[in-house]
Amino acid sequence: MLLDSLPRSRKLDTGYLPTLMDLLGDLISAGGPRPEDYAELNRSIRKVGDDIRGGVVTEELVGRLLAEVTEKHFEGTLQHAARSKPHGYSGDFQIIDSIYCLSTAVNPKLRLWDLFFHSQSAPCAVRNRKNYFHQVLSTLPVSVDGTRHRVLNVGSGPARDLREWFTSERPQKLFFDCVEMDAKAIQYASNLCRPYLQHVEFYHENALRYVPSRGYDVVWSAGLFDYVNDKVFVRLLKALLGVVKPGGELVIGNFSTFNPSRDYMEIFGDWHLAHRSREQLIALAERAGAEIQNCSVHWEAEGVNLFLHIRVA
Repeated sequence: MLLDSLPRSRKLDTGYLPTLMDLLGDLISAGGPRPEDYAELNRSIRKVGDDIRGGVVTEELVGRLLAEVTEKHFEGTLQHAARSKPHGYSGDFQIIDSIYCLSTAVNPKLRLWDLFFHSQSAPCAVRNRKNYFHQVLSTLPVSVDGTRHRVLNVGSGPARDLREWFTSERPQKLFFDCVEMDAKAIQYASNLCRPYLQHVEFYHENALRYVPSRGYDVVWSAGLFDYVNDKVFVRLLKALLGVVKPGGELVIGNFSTFNPSRDYMEIFGDWHLAHRSREQLIALAERAGAEIQNCSVHWEAEGVNLFLHIRVA
């Protein structure tokens, strides 16, 4: 058995890793973690994360072992999808939509692992992010002349947020332009929003190179900024500010430096983000030319996903 390939002696210079591997072996034998197991498993993951940061064990060793365990035991789970990256990148449209929909494995023997995945603070924050977008849209005033407000959605992914907005609100209030670099994501989103395509247009473009030039009442980007460095952050933010109408607003999401599930994401899912604090977001906005008095940072209920708001005068 693979779990036996790592010596289990706590005396070895691998820190808490043998204990985590033992626990995984027990949970695999039991059919997966139940809610009463979550605290111990999360604690073990964080301790291994501490060991990596402290130089007790290498990230390469931990990653190799967990990749082997995931491939052997967790195929069909969200953890496996995160690590294997079937579309070539972390956080692809399919896994994001699975998070939105609380999807679980077809194989009932793997369901408990997906429920553990969904219990993490990061997936909870992603689901809250969708609701936050709807709140931003709901604050748009009714147009006095009957024209529709235009919204630019950058890195639109599966567009589950649009689908749910269309089904719960009057779709004629808004028109959405969606920029997405993954053609498969656009195909998926188009199918999902098929009854409402008269209210949305998809652009198969890299937002780092292309932004539609018309003016927008709201520019929204849920998760793209999580994956870029500060230099690209400032360049993209500056470009997006340039297409916000006077009186409009730009809102971007970014994972906070407070993320209790960060070790789980990085160790189990090989899913790395550029976490930023409120202060960092404000500083980057200033570098992009925003006036500080027009900037504010809010967050969803978990406190994990921050949202930088910039009003354009």
